[in-house]
Amino acid sequence: MTRFRSEVFWVVAGQALTAVGTLLGVRLLTQMLAPAQYGVLSLALGMSVLAGNLVTGPLTQAAIHFYPRYSGERLPELRAALLRGFRRFIPWITLAGLIGGAYYSHSGLGSPWLVLLVMLLFALECWRTSCLSLLNAARQQRRYGLWSACDAWFRPLAAVAAVLVVGHVATAALLGYVLTSATLSLLWSRNLWPAGAAQAAAPQQVRALDSAMWAYALPLIPLGLLTWVTTLGDRYIIGGVLSVSDAGLYAAVYGLAYSPFMIVNSAAEQAIRPVYQTAVSHGEQQRAQRLLWLWLASVSVLCAAGVLLFATTHDFIARMLISPGYRHASWLMPWVALGYGIRCVSYVFERVCYAYGRTWRVLLIQVCAAATTLVVTPLAVLNFGLRGAACAVPVCFAMQCLAAVLLARRTIREACGARPAPELHAAGPAVS
Repeated sequence: MTRFRSEVFWVVAGQALTAVGTLLGVRLLTQMLAPAQYGVLSLALGMSVLAGNLVTGPLTQAAIHFYPRYSGERLPELRAALLRGFRRFIPWITLAGLIGGAYYSHSGLGSPWLVLLVMLLFALECWRTSCLSLLNAARQQRRYGLWSACDAWFRPLAAVAAVLVVGHVATAALLGYVLTSATLSLLWSRNLWPAGAAQAAAPQQVRALDSAMWAYALPLIPLGLLTWVTTLGDRYIIGGVLSVSDAGLYAAVYGLAYSPFMIVNSAAEQAIRPVYQTAVSHGEQQRAQRLLWLWLASVSVLCAAGVLLFATTHDFIARMLISPGYRHASWLMPWVALGYGIRCVSYVFERVCYAYGRTWRVLLIQVCAAATTLVVTPLAVLNFGLRGAACAVPVCFAMQCLAAVLLARRTIREACGARPAPELHAAGPAVS
């Protein structure tokens, strides 16, 4: 219990510092960049997030799932499997970057340097996300929180410095992001992995681990695209239907409204998920259920309070946290806040499917959300502009939450029934 309280303290402290840094970043960048340039920056970062969702997300989720079995002396085996997985993606990501960069440059949409910086940022994010995920799985919350906080604070400060030196353009801000990510990754990842001889593992053990990780991760690869559609796709629709300036305006307000909810979600997950995953892995169903209810209750209460706060004080929040050129769109915030409050609740139920290895069900949840987004958001933007985009957010995430609740309940019923938990020496974890 003492360790858990210490972990909760560092989770809360880290997330609080991250929240302040995130809000500071929005304030500084909206002050330094016009809506059109902020829109370009937002869309460029969105492409890096998409690539990370497709590559980093599936593999790190698999690593978190198998961590309880490979902690300690066997951790180098898990690290080696993770690196092998990343290497398999390198040719495809390189090809996609070359094709996308050629199209971007040929179309005259902007500087080709922007494409190069996005690819560099993606590579750095792969390493950072992998390290943070395993720090969380290892319950090293102090290091996790401080690294996240440093990232949230120093990225916008470096971006502003680069803008002042290079010019008030998105490429300069992105350069600041890349330099910060590289520096912090070098500093915080030192001595992260224990010394060990992963090569000492028998070939059949290596193949079994790779097979199990890919069985877990494969359904999550399309999940990266689906998640990107539901969370970032609307600003690309706005940029195509309305303008890049409107996309920048929407992204700034959206960022203020969604960030507190994702920080709440991250804090609750960071504190509870490693303990919950261990309970599930050890077959402690009653303990797992108690932790799940604690997780759900804490997220629901905090998100409800957040939605009420944005509904009543969005004008004040905008005056305090974004520059004057963006404040007139503050009325979008309550809709985005409501959507992300619903999404945070859905995440708790999704993690049930992750914990029991039912990743195909996670994919089905995201298919429901993405399908709703692709139908509702374009119609809403075409007919109602930015208001339509914001109002579509809670509709899409409500569908995601409904699917998550139904599939999580089914997963728990199966776990409490006669089905045994899959072992690694078998064909792999259950994923249906």
